[in-house]
Amino acid sequence: MQNIVSGSLAHAEQQRISDVLALYGLASDWQGEREKGGMNNSTFVLHVDGQGYVLRQYETHNDQKKIAFEHEVLRALQRSNFKLEVPSPVECSLGAGGTFLPVKDNLTGHTKIVTLFHYREGANPVWHKPEQLFGLGQAAGTLSSAMVKLDISLEPVYPPYYRIQDAYPLCSPERLLQLCTSPPEPLVACANELKELRDVLPDLFEALRGMEQLPHQLVHGDVNASNVLADQQGEICAILDFEFATWDVRVMELAVPMSDLLTMDKSEDWMWQAQESLIKGFREQVSLEPEELLAIPQLILLRSLDVVMHFISRMFEGTDAPEVAVNQIVKLKQRIDWMLLHEDRLREMLVY
Repeated sequence: MQNIVSGSLAHAEQQRISDVLALYGLASDWQGEREKGGMNNSTFVLHVDGQGYVLRQYETHNDQKKIAFEHEVLRALQRSNFKLEVPSPVECSLGAGGTFLPVKDNLTGHTKIVTLFHYREGANPVWHKPEQLFGLGQAAGTLSSAMVKLDISLEPVYPPYYRIQDAYPLCSPERLLQLCTSPPEPLVACANELKELRDVLPDLFEALRGMEQLPHQLVHGDVNASNVLADQQGEICAILDFEFATWDVRVMELAVPMSDLLTMDKSEDWMWQAQESLIKGFREQVSLEPEELLAIPQLILLRSLDVVMHFISRMFEGTDAPEVAVNQIVKLKQRIDWMLLHEDRLREMLVY
């Protein structure tokens, strides 16, 4: 069988893709290329017999329960009246309707889980105008309204964001505070930021107490520009990457994109307009309780803290270079500094 592939794919990758496609009953010529981006997975866009597919190889875990939960959420959304597109897993020709496979990497000898999705048309949006963020907020709110109604039989594997002490055994809150006190050599580039974080992180960890009292539901947990698609008119048409879907604080679905906006390379005025548009779009779809609005500033920082602990853990595992963690530590410090200056204004915007 001859495979016509992009020159960017190594021979071992070509062989692995061919083997996976055969297991899915797609044993024919194909074209493919590696997709850019993605820190947790390797992703390939494939064309087989005139059909488009996305092959994902999970790089950071081999936990089939996590993937089974993700796929059940996707199937439930497809059965619902949710109006946006979501990834559609392809059923494997082996077994009883399975949608993912453990595949051995012949180079490393490690087993990786792979899954195949039907390709969705669209492109990640680029934020030129702050008004565009209304669409992202609206999409996140529409998803939240759909997710609350889903009947999921499986238990989520990932803990809520606020139970951050359970999420990262390699970088517990105690370990992180130790790193702040005595920054190790790999993190020396952000030693000043770490030492300053040492004084403020205990208060942030303390602020997470009581979050379990807020309204909870099933959330996507990572809605941002890299995980949505827009059509040719610039309208958001699909939401992607439900890998971290779990049971969590409902308003986290808004706090995540709000947090991601804070370190964009935009003017302060642009950012405020974008935040206002994002909030309006979300609240058009979801009616939030006063206590949820009060929690948003801490949840914005929690999102950034979670990312820091995630990438420090990956540094310890040898998955990512220290520079990735350093970059996120700097961003966390920037967000905390920003919040110290602007929390009052942000709260006024939230309670309009």
